[in-house]
Amino acid sequence: MSDWQILSLQVRSRLLAADAGTAVAFAAITAERLMRLDPQGLPFTRSLRPLLDLVWRAAAGDQTAFKPIAVTLGEFYRSEYCHNDRQDGPDDADDDPAAAALFAAKCYLHGEPVFAAHVAGRAIDAVEYRMELASEDYTGAEPVNSGAELLAEVRQQLADLDALAPYAAKLSSARFGLRVDEQKRLLAVLGEIVTAPAALSE
Repeated sequence: MSDWQILSLQVRSRLLAADAGTAVAFAAITAERLMRLDPQGLPFTRSLRPLLDLVWRAAAGDQTAFKPIAVTLGEFYRSEYCHNDRQDGPDDADDDPAAAALFAAKCYLHGEPVFAAHVAGRAIDAVEYRMELASEDYTGAEPVNSGAELLAEVRQQLADLDALAPYAAKLSSARFGLRVDEQKRLLAVLGEIVTAPAALSE
């Protein structure tokens, strides 16, 4: 088993043991990174930007986000993008940033950390896809090193979990609503984590 796979298992284990509030925050942070790095910009993926914004608000303690998140997910379930036709149906919902945003919303709506673990997995898939695109355009003699990129991704995920740890109690309370001033402060903290690079070494 490679280093990135070992660390990925650590991420999953920590997420499954996490409080729902921490799991939602992690899911929002990771899905946000995928949205910003999105190499395809598919229409359906772009249409989920408002949903992810709602998840951000929910993670920070805005309970009014619950109903529109539920409505948006309900609309998705009724749409052509939610199907069991395999390759015969629209595949936009299987785009990694789109799937991550949907899993983040489900993580909040159901309070189940397993959906945050799905977001983490989609981030791994997204790295592999970006490396595939890079390989197609690469003309050098040495192959593209996807292992280093995968390792960087899982280290980032662990760094995000470490950064969220001091706010675990506040994130847990956020699920039941926070004052507007507390929401703003927590949202600022979460936003800073999105832009924080992971340490390069263990």
